[in-house]
Amino acid sequence: MKSIEKYFRSFLIGSQNAMEYRLGFLLSMVSVIIPIFIQTFFWLSIYRSSSNSVIFGYTFSQIINYTILAQLVSKYVRTGFEQEINDDIKNGGLNKFLVKPIGYFVYKFFCFIGKKFVNFIIISILIIISIFLLMISIGTAITYLSIFYFAFSLFLALSLNFMIFFCVSTLCFWLSEITYLYEAVRIIIITLSGGIFPLDIFGLKIHKFLSFLPFKYTIYFPVQLLNNKITGFPVFTGFITQILWVVLFIFLTNILWKIGLKKYIAVGN
Repeated sequence: MKSIEKYFRSFLIGSQNAMEYRLGFLLSMVSVIIPIFIQTFFWLSIYRSSSNSVIFGYTFSQIINYTILAQLVSKYVRTGFEQEINDDIKNGGLNKFLVKPIGYFVYKFFCFIGKKFVNFIIISILIIISIFLLMISIGTAITYLSIFYFAFSLFLALSLNFMIFFCVSTLCFWLSEITYLYEAVRIIIITLSGGIFPLDIFGLKIHKFLSFLPFKYTIYFPVQLLNNKITGFPVFTGFITQILWVVLFIFLTNILWKIGLKKYIAVGN
């Protein structure tokens, strides 16, 4: 019971941290709008210069629909704890977790979920508004089943993205400066996950190859579930793939963490 309570408190800490800097939180929400406008004008110029009304299998309304939802999902699954782990390892903040009965990994996960819980409420409202406007303007068909699939896949996508960046963060035990690596990984993931444009643009062969990597299942897969672009058996294979990647990264992170702790020197406070 005490174990559950301490991790619930970790969840509350994350929620409080998310609301501590309200202006920064609101600005981060507003920042979602800017990429949507940029990509809308980008796609508008492409479709105007093309004689085809369908490009890469998408009409203009469908590509804008994807752009809006992909930006909202990418904002939701985005992490932000990496630098905290870097500071804990470099400045000795990890010390207190080594002597107290609380797991660092689980603590970070519940803090992360708590922080994202606030984001989830705000972004869920934005997604509902977006869906409503898209249904009115371009006739996007959204079913209750696709919403359920979307919500389930979104949690798995959030967990997967957390695991990817936590795994990368374990490299702090060996690298003296890892900030630039974080940004490089983030750019790669946002591109290969479909956060900038649909993965269909890469072509069938590359798209199939990306299906074997974890990145597709953080943004592209949830968005296409909501858009009813993925139906039937591929829905369940997608869920299974998400779960397998989460389990694989947990296993890999655990190995790297144990090896890294052997190199860790407890300094600082």
